[in-house]
Amino acid sequence: MSMAARRSVAEAPPPVTLPGTESHVLRTPGGEYRLFLAIPQGEPPPSGFPVLTVLEGNAYFATVLDAQRHGAQRRAATGIGQAVVAGIAYPGEARHDQPRRTLDFTACPSVEGQTLPTGGRDAFLRVLLHQVRPFIASRCAMDPARQVLIGHSLAGFFTLDVLAHDSGAFSDYIAVSPSIWWNEARLRAGSPQPGKRLAVSVGEWEQSLSPQERAGPLAQSTAERRARRAMVDRAREMTAHFAAAGVESRFWCFPDENHASVVPLGISRGLRFVLGE
Repeated sequence: MSMAARRSVAEAPPPVTLPGTESHVLRTPGGEYRLFLAIPQGEPPPSGFPVLTVLEGNAYFATVLDAQRHGAQRRAATGIGQAVVAGIAYPGEARHDQPRRTLDFTACPSVEGQTLPTGGRDAFLRVLLHQVRPFIASRCAMDPARQVLIGHSLAGFFTLDVLAHDSGAFSDYIAVSPSIWWNEARLRAGSPQPGKRLAVSVGEWEQSLSPQERAGPLAQSTAERRARRAMVDRAREMTAHFAAAGVESRFWCFPDENHASVVPLGISRGLRFVLGE
């Protein structure tokens, strides 16, 4: 084997990158974060670009960015225009950092008990508002009146929690498969501002079993856990709760989808609602 051939085998190929994106390190009192940022090319609208703040950016930044870019290609049909996409991520390559997400997205222990640290919700919200947002404003013209918070699962609970207790922090909220079971009473105890917009989505199989699961060895325990958490019923009822408080709300339950597969559908439908003209 030639020297050139040996080098081509030994050297790792370059990683795939997303065009038009950048990565920054944010140092905070609670630890280090990464900020994935995609700023549209060209002139911003007079009021600035809307900003999509994506929680757990390691897992969902690329999904949201793809949905936004595809939607903007057919704006007349989708209503989705240009927007800044900002993914708040943890160090490392893991899609989810369980200890840190549990701390950041919760204000108190769950009703089912939890061994991981909880209660960092307020500190994390301060990072979003007082570090992430000013940094984005320093990089581009953004619209302070069009700030969208996007979260899935426990981050979806955090999204609803901010709407319930600090709704002035963002203009629009997208919660995909929110873990309302974590502490439903806290969400209902909030006082959301009327006029905000909320998109909630969930998959049919988050409260029932898929055909494959029905034949599996864990069917009974899985069905019991899903019935106890009642992801679909709680999401539907919580959407109605916010709507009754004056929040412009939409709810979708997608058939034949589970907690993971529903993500791109929920994000796409949510963006069409909150970004649509």
